[in-house]
Amino acid sequence: MDRQALVTGATGFVGSHLTERLTAEGWRICALVRRTSETSLLDRFAVERAEGDLGDDSGGEAIARAVRGVDTVFHLAAATKARDANTYWRVNADGTRRIVEACSRAQPPPRRFVYLSSYAAGGPVLNGRARSVSDPPAPFSAYGRSKLEGERIARTLEESGVEVVVVRAPVVYGPRDRDLLTYFRLVARGIAPYPAGPTRRLHVIFAPDLARALARSATAAPGTWAVAEPVEHSFRALIETIARVLHRRPLYIAVPQPVLLGAAAVTESVAGLFGRAVAFSRDKAREMLAPGWLHELPGTDELLPPGSATPLERGIADTAHWYRQQGWL
Repeated sequence: MDRQALVTGATGFVGSHLTERLTAEGWRICALVRRTSETSLLDRFAVERAEGDLGDDSGGEAIARAVRGVDTVFHLAAATKARDANTYWRVNADGTRRIVEACSRAQPPPRRFVYLSSYAAGGPVLNGRARSVSDPPAPFSAYGRSKLEGERIARTLEESGVEVVVVRAPVVYGPRDRDLLTYFRLVARGIAPYPAGPTRRLHVIFAPDLARALARSATAAPGTWAVAEPVEHSFRALIETIARVLHRRPLYIAVPQPVLLGAAAVTESVAGLFGRAVAFSRDKAREMLAPGWLHELPGTDELLPPGSATPLERGIADTAHWYRQQGWL
């Protein structure tokens, strides 16, 4: 079957894994890219490129052309770090609105719209238990609020007869990721900081697994789903796994909440002087200090069948191997 998809965010970390997966499955792919995008990750794939920017209204016609004749839209483009809350909203909410409007005007509209969301949109664990997609959402970061609004906007396509799948993902790691790379480098240098206080439980997912789940979203039942390796990890256990893989015995440092928040504020302020966004902001620090990030997973077997998720140790080993190959570690 000739299947054609539009992928936004194809030049990014998760988007490049999804593009790789879809092309291997025989999809014809159009990637929506900005003029300033680094496209080297796409060079290895036979991918058509459409130049357009979801970040402002000027790209409306380009986006309209990109969605024309497409069976499925995978909307992954998002800001995961930003200088201020307005940037998160402009990219994650308003950007989603622009592509949703293009889909609703297309004749015919795409059959399906897959929106990559985040556990941050739902909020942390609820009264000590894993959150359900049916629970009232309670995001407490600017990023989480913008992704929740993106979910709401995406679901308005149902009024146009488009099937909508929202996939909430936890912490994503794997080859090509730069955020967790910081922890690999710290552990390699013998230092392993982690938030002090009670054990905070979280889900994670290996990027190729998430790509597989997103690809399966093209045929799975519409709705909102959470996907993850179905194992609860603590933040310290995650770092201990990195240490084992790297054959290091680092000094574990429990960082008190005020120190963690203070360090985030300093990092944010310094980056702001240079006009840069940082992954370690006060919002991200508050997310790290939340009691946990767990979602109920029953019902998501269509996206990530039982036993198919990559175990953390193997995923971390594959990630470390890739980092070394690139000279990043």
